[in-house]
Amino acid sequence: MNRFEKFREGSVKVRIEGRGIERFFNIAAQRGIMIEKIETKEIPAAEHDRYDNRVEKNELENEERKQGKTVCFQTSPKDFKRLKSIARKTNVLLRITEKHGFPFLLILGRRRSLWVGGLAAFFLLICLSSFYVWDISFEGNHRFTDETLLHFMATVPVQCGMRKSRISCTELEKRIRNAFPEISWVSAELTGTRLTIHLRENNRILQARLEPESPCELTAGTDGTVTRIIVRNGKARVKVGDTVKAGDVLVSGELPLYDDFEALVKINKVHADAEVYAKTTRTVEWKCPETKEIRARTGKRRRGIFFKFLDLEFCFLTPGLKKENTWELFMEEFQLKLSKNFYLPVYGGILTAEEYVPYEKVLTEAEISESADRYLNEYLQNFTEKGIQILGSDVRIERSEPHWTIHGTLTVVEDIAKESPIPEDQEEIQTVDEHH
Repeated sequence: MNRFEKFREGSVKVRIEGRGIERFFNIAAQRGIMIEKIETKEIPAAEHDRYDNRVEKNELENEERKQGKTVCFQTSPKDFKRLKSIARKTNVLLRITEKHGFPFLLILGRRRSLWVGGLAAFFLLICLSSFYVWDISFEGNHRFTDETLLHFMATVPVQCGMRKSRISCTELEKRIRNAFPEISWVSAELTGTRLTIHLRENNRILQARLEPESPCELTAGTDGTVTRIIVRNGKARVKVGDTVKAGDVLVSGELPLYDDFEALVKINKVHADAEVYAKTTRTVEWKCPETKEIRARTGKRRRGIFFKFLDLEFCFLTPGLKKENTWELFMEEFQLKLSKNFYLPVYGGILTAEEYVPYEKVLTEAEISESADRYLNEYLQNFTEKGIQILGSDVRIERSEPHWTIHGTLTVVEDIAKESPIPEDQEEIQTVDEHH
């Protein structure tokens, strides 16, 4: 009999006591009853003392019990019923000590219906959850954050809690490629209850440069002194070292055409394209309040836990959060999963609350100066990312109720050219040699 058959039919472990043990086993063997794993065991001390206090009818049986030994064997429930008549005939006592197998599990389940019902509900939940997507992850994205991609997928719509049969990986890949030209390759994979999007982004965005048809000229966007000119199309009207004002024409979009006798034939209007760098001055201003809110920690901390199933949330925070006190809450959340790709709609986490006392602190001039330097560094970093060269800066702090005013003067080198359409009412000059 293999293990599966043993589990299906069940087995019992029996302890036999009495004077006719040897005769009992002989009769059982003659009748073909299967008995296995016969062993002699020590009687526990507590049970041995109980035997000593009892008055036994059979002195020999009492003597065996006093020796602290007993015989145990294992058989099937069907054979155990056949052994009862043999036990009465041989004057031995049979006592079941252990039960194993499927029949006894059924009896246990009948006695503990709530436990069995909970186990059945758990497996039913797993079975139903396998038809939905409960986690969406991205791999290979560097330029676009997970939040940006999730927001786009919600408009498709593809989101957590959606049936897997309603998701088309091919259609989803196509929608992502069309929405994000910077992504060159997309692969969507449904495994378990997890949707994984594999991406590959372009290192350089290659776009066809279309020649604009509308003619225009480049004018100065601000006052400055020209330091460098790079003309791709058009005719420069200024040179390095010239001082220009806002609105002055830097590169003209009108190209004159002359004949062999240097006579003007016509003027071609083109789309001017150039980079005109000039040294300019920019002024910035910030306002900083006189006071700053400080949160002083009291050292008191409370912890709790929370559970989330689908859209239902249950929080269990330890008592002690009084309304008159101020607490700051922190949360660590995790999602329950059975394997790497089998997520469940069950979330849990740890809540941590720290008490603090807020108060207003009056800032000193040194702290204001430090804050001004921080603001200026962030402002200059933004300029550097745009390719603007910074030559110098000057910061001045003034006191004005109820705040401080920070004035900054920056000397930078930037491209001041901006496109301006050529007025349509300007007539095109054409001179044609009548002789020709």
